[in-house]
Parts: sequence; C-alpha cells; structure tokens
Amino acid sequence: MSDDSNRDEREPELPAAADESARSPEGSQAESEPGDPSRPEPPGPSLAQTLLHQPVPRDDRPSRRWCYGPIMQIVATLFILYHGVILLVHNLPGKGLAKGAQKVLNERLDANDYWQASGNTQSWAMFAPNPHRSNIFMKVLVKDANGEVWDLKHDIYGKRTYPYLWYDRMGKINRRIIDQKGYRRHYAAWVCRQWEMDHGGDAADEVQFIKMWTRIPPPQAVFERAQGNIFKMGFDPMQLELHQREEDTISCATNRHAQLPNYLRERHGLPQMPEKYFKGQHLRTWWDIKESERQSEERKQKRAARAAARRGDPYEPPVPDDPPDDAVGVEGEAEGSPEEEVVQ
Repeated sequence: MSDDSNRDEREPELPAAADESARSPEGSQAESEPGDPSRPEPPGPSLAQTLLHQPVPRDDRPSRRWCYGPIMQIVATLFILYHGVILLVHNLPGKGLAKGAQKVLNERLDANDYWQASGNTQSWAMFAPNPHRSNIFMKVLVKDANGEVWDLKHDIYGKRTYPYLWYDRMGKINRRIIDQKGYRRHYAAWVCRQWEMDHGGDAADEVQFIKMWTRIPPPQAVFERAQGNIFKMGFDPMQLELHQREEDTISCATNRHAQLPNYLRERHGLPQMPEKYFKGQHLRTWWDIKESERQSEERKQKRAARAAARRGDPYEPPVPDDPPDDAVGVEGEAEGSPEEEVVQ
C-alpha cells in the first residue's frame, strides 16, 4: 500500500468547522462568550516590564541625601554608640580600670541585660586577656606493692623546650586534672590498670598527685633585669623556683575500675584473679531507685506489723493512694462498677 493510503487510515478527516477551530488558536475562544468563566484570561505584563515601565512614586526624592530624617538619624547614632561602648568595655580584661567601667555600665545602662537579650555574650577566657601568673603542672606518682614510688613522667615540666612546635595531648589532660578534681579518680583508675598490664598483672598500691608550680616574673622585673636591652629580655622557665604540694592520693584497691577484669587479663595472658577483685561501677537506674523504695516500704510495714503483734493490736497495712493498674478498665473506671453492670 502507498503512504497516502496509510495516512488516510491513521488520520480520519475532520469537518470543516472543527478543522478551522483546531487550526486556529483563537477558534474555541472566539465562539465562547465574554462572560464565560471557562475562558482563560489573557496573560498580564511580565515582572520585568512592570518594573521598567511603572510610574515613578510621588514620594520618591532622588535629590535627598539621607534615607531617614534627623530624629531617626539621632536615634540610630545613639544606638550604635551605645552598642559600641558596651562591646568595647565588655571585652576588656575584668581587672583594673575596666572592672570599674563594667560595673558602671551594668548599673546605669543595663549593659549585662542588653548583652544577654541580644545574644552577644562571649567568654574570651581562652584568649587569655588575663594571662596566668604561674606555670602549673601535675606530677603523677605510683606507689607499688613494695612501697617504692615511681614518677610516670606524665607532666611536661622540664620535658619541653620553649617555644615548641608540636602539641602534646598529654599536656592538655595534665592541665585538666589540675583544675577539675573530679577527673583525678578516673585518671587514677586508668593509671592503675595500665600499671597492671605493664608489670605482669601486679597491682599498684596507690596513685599520688603532686601539684607543681613556678611563679612567672612580672614584665617590669624582666625589663629591669635586662637593663633596657631587648636582646636580654626573657627568662628561663627551668631557673624559676619550683613549689610542690601533695594534692590527692587514690588507692588502686578500692577505686572503681582501677583493676583489670579477668577477661582483659586473659586477653593479655595475665593470671586470673578472684571474682570480687574487680570493683565495677554501680549504676542506679530509675528501676533500681523504684525497687529500692518498694523494698524500703516493705521493711517498714514488716516492722510496724511486728510492733503491733507485740502490743496485741491488729495491724492494717496502709491503703495505697492510687489503685493498681489491673483494677482499672479501658475507660478508666474500676471493674465491676454500677455503670458497667448496667451496660452488660
């Protein structure tokens, strides 16, 4: 068959009116009435055309220099001045003249309240506006079962040259146990376990924390010592007077998690110990607290019952305030209530 015959089979002929309306984009719209809601509205001007050709507002003043009037300018200037002064004084060191200025701003201008409300609170302690007046270290000693004391060299005193390039994480931990006393017990537990692993399973007796510090000379003393020569300024940290004081002593036998459990001993090929050797951490959950309260109440009732029996008086246990869960129905009413019986 020819292509013309195939085209005739695929595309049937349309009437003349339908053909004109199909070919003309305005064919269907021309026949519809103007008030017909089904008729689509003609598209409006684009946003670019609207912005380019819209009339100039009457209140626009191209020759005006400032956006706001004199009153708003004064208000904005005072606010910027207020914020700038509080920002400057708040970030000054909290000692000397700055301390008095901060007190005046807080009392008269409510600087602290404004700082809290605007969310601009910031602690600059890590940037050391008040530098330390002393170098502090924590020496960690271990006393073994024979009474001999060993220095574990965990502090960095005398082990680091200044200035130094590489940062030692142990120095960070050593500084942390100086200020945070709550970390020392956990740190000592790690030291005790590590001692057992490194000494064939022999436990240490105790861990001692010795605080060491040297006082940094003030800048005026360093300047006078150098006699104005900038090349002789400075000081040797190791030549400063060293002060020591015992801070804490923790026993390895009684401290929690300060002993190697048997599964770790087996892993490292160390001899096994009795079950009560390891002092685990006792965690009290909400269930443990409730169970403890219940047992305490039972013991109290038993003591009251025995006391009543000795006196010869009948003992009636106290009635709980809330009914048990199994006595409450689906709708929150006790089973066997009159309402439920009527429904049945």
